[in-house]
Amino acid sequence: MRKLNNVLIFLVSLASFCYAIRDINIGAYDRLLGSLSIIFVLFIPRIINKLFKIKITQMIELVYLVFIILAQFLGSVVNLYNSVWWYDLFVHFLSGVLTSFLAFLVMDWFGVYKKKNNWFNSLFIISFTLMVASLWEFIEFGAFVFLKMDVQHHLTTGVFDTMEDMLVAFLGSIIVSISYLLKTKNSFFEKVVSDK
Repeated sequence: MRKLNNVLIFLVSLASFCYAIRDINIGAYDRLLGSLSIIFVLFIPRIINKLFKIKITQMIELVYLVFIILAQFLGSVVNLYNSVWWYDLFVHFLSGVLTSFLAFLVMDWFGVYKKKNNWFNSLFIISFTLMVASLWEFIEFGAFVFLKMDVQHHLTTGVFDTMEDMLVAFLGSIIVSISYLLKTKNSFFEKVVSDK
């Protein structure tokens, strides 16, 4: 799986660099930072692993890379957020699913993940996902207030876009939680926290 992750990092970094060159050529300097920042963002799991000695499995790194490719590269750089009406909802739903898996890791890191405590684990998963979704919406709101970037579409939709984003993230975590409660032995959830 490490090879797959390396290939994804290389290909997306190369594509992002090409988009950055395109941005410079057409004078789209406002998009340049988005194109170049992906190269750094792709390495965040490895940076966290080195700096903080936090175990990040290859599976979690792959899930993270897929999310960055879908959300930041395809959404922002390729501009699917503006050209495909449902793409933002899809990415927020996926963020709910992925932050649910991150919740498993957080429980494992702090030593509170217990296989027999399914109801607490499910409640933690949902709560953690809602916390991350809320923090993300706070960041978007801060971008609107301080940088005049209307990523929440405040001027056109009011709070509708924010609530829609949080609801689909919540739905993603509910689906993961139900799947977790119905899991079988040696399920995908166990693989998320193990290095196998």
